[in-house]
Amino acid sequence: MKKLIAVTCMLVVFTSAYAEDESPHQFSANIDLTSDYMYRGQSQTGNLPAVDGGFDYTYTPYNIYAGIWASKIDFGGNLEMDFYGGVTGDVGSTGIGWDIGGLYYYYPGQASGSNLDFFEGHVGLSYDFANVPGKPSVGVTFNYSPDWQGSTGDAVNVDSSVGFTLPQDFSLSFGVGYQTVDDNATWGTPNWTYYSIGLSKTLGPFDLGVTYYDSDLSKADCFGGTNICDGRVVFNISSSF
Repeated sequence: MKKLIAVTCMLVVFTSAYAEDESPHQFSANIDLTSDYMYRGQSQTGNLPAVDGGFDYTYTPYNIYAGIWASKIDFGGNLEMDFYGGVTGDVGSTGIGWDIGGLYYYYPGQASGSNLDFFEGHVGLSYDFANVPGKPSVGVTFNYSPDWQGSTGDAVNVDSSVGFTLPQDFSLSFGVGYQTVDDNATWGTPNWTYYSIGLSKTLGPFDLGVTYYDSDLSKADCFGGTNICDGRVVFNISSSF
């Protein structure tokens, strides 16, 4: 899910807006067209394009946020809806930020007994090197689900990222994460590591991106021999308003 990174970035905008118009309630929306919806190194659309988007609300005096996001998928009822909320903050002027929240994954129209819906909580830390060329930022998020998708038991995820601001409104990002699932046999894969490297550019109201995703899962380990865990290049265009 790409939403938490977007929420963190939007909170910075919301805080500035609050100072200008004195309103503690801030709303935004986002829409994205992508050549593949990738989630932790696995395609959620059967290697096909998707349209996704959502709405976000922030109460700026305390940086409390909530939102809803949805995307086309290629399993269950062919739709994923995510409901999320939390609170963010920073540690004075140290450059350290934090985020605590939770997200509920909902799959309307799924077959009876699929048990695709699940809840995941998270705690995240970030650091911005504001005075370093490229303004690098680093982040790590710990995610935990007491009952992962398909009733496969406890699941733990550690997700890390590094980002750089480049000239001409370009940005470069790197990501690596590790996912464990208690009942691997029922889930369909062993525990796995996933990676990404992406380049994006802001062009007026749009963000254009190209990202390479991969994981250490072989085809034989990927849900009985599917190719949704293979490495691939993904293109997307998005906008927030």
